[in-house]
Amino acid sequence: MGRIWARIVIAGIAVELLYAVYVFYLATEDLIGYKPEGLAVAFVLFALGGFWAARPAPGNRLAVGLAVGIVGTLFYYALSLPTVLAGQQEFPLMAWVNHGLKLAGGAAGALLAGLTTRSRT
Repeated sequence: MGRIWARIVIAGIAVELLYAVYVFYLATEDLIGYKPEGLAVAFVLFALGGFWAARPAPGNRLAVGLAVGIVGTLFYYALSLPTVLAGQQEFPLMAWVNHGLKLAGGAAGALLAGLTTRSRT
């Protein structure tokens, strides 16, 4: 079970870092994370992370995918805590939608991992 948790933490942090690279360095617009293309990228990246983390899971893959989304979201808040405490960052409604899509993406990837693993056996 420890191996699954390691994959969850690695996937959540890695996907959140990849998303940050997209938002801060690859995107051509400001606040892309709150626009449809930024939201789609968050969903797809977390779906890939959920798929990777859930593939070897023996049990409830949906919980693994949701955990990937939760770890990524918590990692985001851990990194942004200093600016939040200083009062320099606000969270509009679209930020909460973004985080919800991270959870949904992780869950969708995990469900896809369950379907592909089940079809191979």
